[in-house]
Amino acid sequence: MFDNITIGVDGSDHGWRAFDLACDLAQRYDAQLHVVHVPEIPPSAIAIGIGAIDVPIDLEQIISDGQAVMADAATRARAQGVEPSSQIVRTGVAATEILHVANSTSSDLIVSGRRGMGDVASLFLGSTSHKIAQEAQCACLTVK
Repeated sequence: MFDNITIGVDGSDHGWRAFDLACDLAQRYDAQLHVVHVPEIPPSAIAIGIGAIDVPIDLEQIISDGQAVMADAATRARAQGVEPSSQIVRTGVAATEILHVANSTSSDLIVSGRRGMGDVASLFLGSTSHKIAQEAQCACLTVK
């Protein structure tokens, strides 16, 4: 049923629950598992009154932290009997990058965690899982 599964990991509890489910499905269907991590880049400035203060961003540290999340994901997958086919750390908008990987790997399923940020916040901001579900060309599974 599934040949290629893309999973976005963020290192959160809900993200690991989604990851475990993606590993289970990959094992059951003998599917390729494509793991994607898109670290959150903090804002580069903080507004104070009518001015702003620049906040330096350590992109190397952010990428290093992202690689640590990816290493943890690979270890967790192997513990469940799944060898990830690809492990990708990218910067950018998480939903866009996950969709790009899903398209480039011809994934037939994207698994993502759901944060539940609340009705008002999600109305204005949207969520990664919602954006993926709206734009994906394949099936999507959102895990709470």
